[in-house]
Amino acid sequence: MGRGIKRSYAFWKKCSRLQKITLVMSLGYMALFVFMLTVRPGSKDFYHGFQNIYQILAPLWASFACFVYARSPKHETKSQKAAWWLIGLGCLSFTAGQTTWTVIETFMGQEVPFPGWPDVGYLGSYPFLLVGVCMLLYSQHVASRARLFLDSTITVASLAILMWYFLIEKMWVGSDDSLLNKIISAAYPIGDFAAIFMATVILKGCARSSSLRRSIAFIATGLAMISLADGNFQYMNLKETYETGSWADWGWSFGFLAIGFGAITAHWWPKSDSAHQQRHINQRLRNAANMVRVVAPYILVIVALGIVIVDDFIRDRQISTSVYTEAIIVFTLVMLRQVFMLAENVSLSRQMSALNENLESLVEQRTSQLTAIQKLTRAVNNTLKFEEVLSESLRHSKIALNAGGVVVWLNEEGESGQPMKVKLHTAEGLPADIPFRLQLEDMPLRPTVESLILRSTSDETWNCLRAPLTWQHRQIGMIGVLRENNTFSHADEDLLESIGLEIGTALEHAREHSNALAAADRDSVTNLLNHRAVHQRLERMFKAAKQEEQSLAIMMVDLNNFKLFNDTYGHVIGDQVLKTVAKVLTEEVGDGALAARYGGDEFIIIIPGASAEKAHVMATGIRTRLQSEGFCRSTDERTIPISLSFGIACFPDDGESRHELLTIADSNLYSAKNTDTGIAWTSDSQRANRELRAEASFEVLDALITAVDNKDRYTRKHSEDVTEYALWTAEELGLSEETMRTIRIGGLLHDVGKIGVPDDILRKPGRLTPEEYEIMKRHPRLGELIVGGIPGMESIIDAVRSHHERWDGQGYPDQLAGEQIPFMGRLLAVADAFSAMTTDRPYRKGMDFSVAIGEIRAGMGTQFDPTMADAFINACNKRGLLAEVTDIPVRKAA
Repeated sequence: MGRGIKRSYAFWKKCSRLQKITLVMSLGYMALFVFMLTVRPGSKDFYHGFQNIYQILAPLWASFACFVYARSPKHETKSQKAAWWLIGLGCLSFTAGQTTWTVIETFMGQEVPFPGWPDVGYLGSYPFLLVGVCMLLYSQHVASRARLFLDSTITVASLAILMWYFLIEKMWVGSDDSLLNKIISAAYPIGDFAAIFMATVILKGCARSSSLRRSIAFIATGLAMISLADGNFQYMNLKETYETGSWADWGWSFGFLAIGFGAITAHWWPKSDSAHQQRHINQRLRNAANMVRVVAPYILVIVALGIVIVDDFIRDRQISTSVYTEAIIVFTLVMLRQVFMLAENVSLSRQMSALNENLESLVEQRTSQLTAIQKLTRAVNNTLKFEEVLSESLRHSKIALNAGGVVVWLNEEGESGQPMKVKLHTAEGLPADIPFRLQLEDMPLRPTVESLILRSTSDETWNCLRAPLTWQHRQIGMIGVLRENNTFSHADEDLLESIGLEIGTALEHAREHSNALAAADRDSVTNLLNHRAVHQRLERMFKAAKQEEQSLAIMMVDLNNFKLFNDTYGHVIGDQVLKTVAKVLTEEVGDGALAARYGGDEFIIIIPGASAEKAHVMATGIRTRLQSEGFCRSTDERTIPISLSFGIACFPDDGESRHELLTIADSNLYSAKNTDTGIAWTSDSQRANRELRAEASFEVLDALITAVDNKDRYTRKHSEDVTEYALWTAEELGLSEETMRTIRIGGLLHDVGKIGVPDDILRKPGRLTPEEYEIMKRHPRLGELIVGGIPGMESIIDAVRSHHERWDGQGYPDQLAGEQIPFMGRLLAVADAFSAMTTDRPYRKGMDFSVAIGEIRAGMGTQFDPTMADAFINACNKRGLLAEVTDIPVRKAA
């Protein structure tokens, strides 16, 4: 009882204000009837008038409630909606009959005639009520509906036997009324039988419609009350004991009140708790209730026939023909019930068989779907490569859904500042015509599963089923499967939705893994490959070059004076400068080459299949562009030039390993920072010089060259240029390899004596005074002394001492002339003069090559040995240096 009170209180709390008012007024309506019936206040006319008006309210309320619910959209079928309209009309018809009765008896003060106009309203309510209730069961199976009707018919027939035997037969036979009066009098009990019949039907069949179970229970109760009230009224009329406001009148008022609550309950509380409650009912009680429904018709038949037969036999010791007729009719109904029960069992057996087949098919389908999802999950999670995940997703989705084609749309990042855009990422197994593909490309993303129809240009019909690809409640795209001339089921929709979850997660994991790898390989400022990644890439590119026997160029790039940018403008501007350099490098190197950040202010460029000359052209273009474009701050209109230095090394000329290439490129980068062009690579003579420095006998002299370089950078560059030009002349004269080797050493060491010249004279940024020049002229003799003291260097003494002698005898230190000058001295004199004329000095700019060659030609026979000068000019001619040169070769450094 405590639980019932708690549930009632909880229900009351959930009710709205209107619902509470309705419940209170209904209770007050019933309490008022009990009060008036018990107390009977006022006069007899007042009491009769009150009761007549009182009985109008309940059917009027019921009709209003049915019409309100009929207008709502909460009906499962159209027949249910129509049923409530009919039930409402039945209640309204009874309202009209009762209103007519009230007017005649109460307001007009007349006795209500029989038959009369009130009977039209009363009897008119039965067809509406019975047809409306019947339509509530319209959705049931034919055999089940027939069996329910027969059960109810048998039950009602049992009651009808009793009512006919004890009431109607006596009214019909013993009354002197006209035939019309008898028919109308019989219509009421027949209508009551039909009402009880329908009440029994809907009560037996209400289990099939759980959403209307409470409403049906109210309606059945109301019909039963109305039938009992009518039966009592007929019996009391027969006995001439009926009076308006008697205790039998409660059946009409409370019956229509129950019908009204059947409608308003379905409208206000459409979901019944009975299904939830029924799960808690004991199984034995449910079985017992089913057994009662099966045997109840038989019990009622036996009881009713037994009572009638016994009473009839007691009267005259024989059974009348009418009783035999009634028994035959009832037993016929029983036999028909058995037939329909058998038909229902056959139908149920077929339904069970079909359900089993459907269940087996569903289990098989679900098993295959789960297997497909399992295979897909295993496939897409076995790799973290985005393209492989996408490929496996397409393949397994196509198999799982038996599709002709698979399509994937993905959200992709737009360009800088642009929103996300949808891209048709891939399509497999579909028609190749462009309009069909354009239909796919134009499809937007949808948050739910959708099915649509596409047509190709060849009039092929494709059914497309699409589902979202989601990851952590965020949609990243859609997957679509297509079948030609074949539809998709709800199971296919559920499967594709599950596949979308798996694929979306796998794709996003693969994309995050790719992004993480890319972030690990990329420099955070420039977005170029970083030091670690470029070494890995260089190793692969170097192996490929060796296998394919192709060249490979490496350029080490240094951003000159980068520290000055940071110190002057701050590190934010410094980072912007790095980004600008990275952008230019990426655009200039193109698709075949690779630019990366090597560290700090250094970059590296790798160019497969390139020679040193091609690398030089690229470096010149990059350097020129950055010097002209420079860097401009957003708050300043001035452009700051950006200067780069380039060190170039090539495979296979400069080394057989990537480590050698990087070392030489880095060394050349160091040398390039001390040149005017800012670009340096290794010439053939420099490679030979490098080989010489590797010999033990050259180590001491190499240390001397380094000492001179540290003292005067110009002397080091000048010595290397003189060596190269001297080798040009030697090659033109056809000298031996041994002589070429001597020239290489002599060229590098010809100015080694400058190590003894004071720094202020050697580095003076202007012309020397006569006194200073005399000191400078001592360096050939000093160089002779240095070289002469080293074993194995005797062959280069002439080159060191005599390279400043003149053909006309006006040179130094020995004023030798003509053939008196040693061969090495005459050869190096031309190269030394050409280098001096073409190299920039602090106090003057170097000559163009063509002008300097003209000076060499003019000095033939005076300053230079004509043979040496002519050989050098021919060598320059072969190298295209006689015309005025705009693309000046770089001063090469070791």
